[in-house]
Amino acid sequence: MSDTSRAQALRKLLVSRYAYLAKRLERVTGSKDGAADALHETWLRLESANIATPVANGDAYLLGMANNVVIDQHRRERRHEHDEDAELLLDVPDELADPERIVAARRKVESLKDIMRGLTPRRRAILIAARVEGLLNREIAEQFGISLRLVESELSAAMKYCLKRMQETGDPYAGSTAGPRKF
Repeated sequence: MSDTSRAQALRKLLVSRYAYLAKRLERVTGSKDGAADALHETWLRLESANIATPVANGDAYLLGMANNVVIDQHRRERRHEHDEDAELLLDVPDELADPERIVAARRKVESLKDIMRGLTPRRRAILIAARVEGLLNREIAEQFGISLRLVESELSAAMKYCLKRMQETGDPYAGSTAGPRKF
């Protein structure tokens, strides 16, 4: 039996056992329409299928093929839903791009730069190494040739000084001390 004749035999079996196969697929898809769509797609796939070996159980073969069709359809739908979600997110306005917020953030950075000029050069360098460059205290101690305890003390003093000065300038977010820090 040739590949095309095996496919034709399976198509004939699909037609003769359609009601049974649809009922079985209905359990998988959850709907009659979903089962009918899967069987229709299976019919179309059988038209171009190369079935090299004899099929022992035609019903099982057709149901397996239809199950694969259902899985493929489900994946396509999920991918499409994710694309729609991405498009919706692209339409959401960026609140951080508000011109007033940008100007306020730039002012805050300039204010912090001015405050940091009041630190001793070593404290300023340690603060920048810790909070801007994200270096570990151990790395800072090695870089400056000082003890780990002294790094911790200088960093603490620098943070307290900057926080106090920012609060004096009326910064409502002066309590935030977060930064790119690896502890």
